[in-house]
Amino acid sequence: MFKPLFYLLLGGLLLAALATYHYFHRLEPYQTERFRLSAAPAAAEGYPMEVVEGRFLTSDGKSFPVAPGFLEGDWGLSHIGWSTGDGTAPAPDSLEVRWFSYTEDKFYEGHWLLPQRRIHDLLQQGFWNIEENKHETYHSLTLCLLPKGVAVVWLSGQNQVLLGRYEAREIDFDFKRFNEAANRSLMIEQEQAKLPPAVQQQIRTRTLSTAQWDAYLKTYPWKIQFSQPLKLYRYSVGYFNAEETGCPTSPDMTLYTKVMFEPNAKPIPSSMLLQVDAGYGRKRKIRVDSFDEAETLSAFQTLHAANQDLPLTLYIETDDRVDKARLWLKNDRQQVELVNAKVELYDAE
Repeated sequence: MFKPLFYLLLGGLLLAALATYHYFHRLEPYQTERFRLSAAPAAAEGYPMEVVEGRFLTSDGKSFPVAPGFLEGDWGLSHIGWSTGDGTAPAPDSLEVRWFSYTEDKFYEGHWLLPQRRIHDLLQQGFWNIEENKHETYHSLTLCLLPKGVAVVWLSGQNQVLLGRYEAREIDFDFKRFNEAANRSLMIEQEQAKLPPAVQQQIRTRTLSTAQWDAYLKTYPWKIQFSQPLKLYRYSVGYFNAEETGCPTSPDMTLYTKVMFEPNAKPIPSSMLLQVDAGYGRKRKIRVDSFDEAETLSAFQTLHAANQDLPLTLYIETDDRVDKARLWLKNDRQQVELVNAKVELYDAE
């Protein structure tokens, strides 16, 4: 006869405890404001991966999934986007993912905290779409899986911003749960036979590493400088670390252009389009579709190592008519010409 009363009291206590928990653990606005977001997995070219399961977790106890499946994508670029419900979610506070590396025949698993407040602030700030004259923001979290259990995350839209590099642990996962029908050794042999010769050589010599991508992730204090008075009014820069900057954060272009003329820490550029006013009604575009990777990384690494206290300058030497250009990387003591950078110049519309 006392059981119903007991359960009523117990239920009341639980509800009171839950209410007290929520009172003292109220989520902050940066943990609850919702944005249209999806997860976009990728793998570096030549290093195929397969997501077993994964998700970005939010502070409200929910999540949105990282699509399971085979990945042959590019470094920092995904062609997959998954979301749930209405496609909106708060800035995630963490990421968990389990995957299989075909180049290593290994499973990895990681669970990492993310810079949640920074993600929220970036989503809230967004950027200014110059072409359409309107404010937009990022729409996905790109996750690139690398050998040795490394994962790199960006916030992606018309601009792309690096969020972090993370390291997972190797796990002993039941292969039959991953692929029940496959013969593991035969599958690995067949998949590795499709890989680029350079990657196959790394597998044979046990020299797989993340050194290539870690070099991309390094930043250096550098700026641009023109050999003659040119006014930069718009630019688009891609970086070896897969970041991209093409849109300003607001219609005010002052801070946007100022970034390129100050020696603040930036990744190494992989491509560049500079739109300049050369005076007398002449507007020109200076374009480098792709910097030579070996030459450019070597120049940044060598000049910085020799004089670490000196900022670097990407010096753009043009003729009077801005018809021709040469590129140099230099500091106050040394300079290296980037002879393999193919520069194109043409009229801006």
